[in-house]
Amino acid sequence: MKHKDYNDACERTEHKDMPAFLRNMRTGEVGKVIQCTGFDTPDAFLVQVGEDVTSWPPAEVEEVEGEA
Repeated sequence: MKHKDYNDACERTEHKDMPAFLRNMRTGEVGKVIQCTGFDTPDAFLVQVGEDVTSWPPAEVEEVEGEA
């Protein structure tokens, strides 16, 4: 995921109450973004996958439409 896309997903999730949904390209899992870390330097997304919460690096994800 590009830095611009990371910032867009984070801003919508954290400031506009429009959470982004991501697919982890390595595992195929889809999750809802809860929080972003390292806004200026993309570090990770805190993502809810079902009942679990995990973190995914921006390099391993792509944004998807819909819900997890």
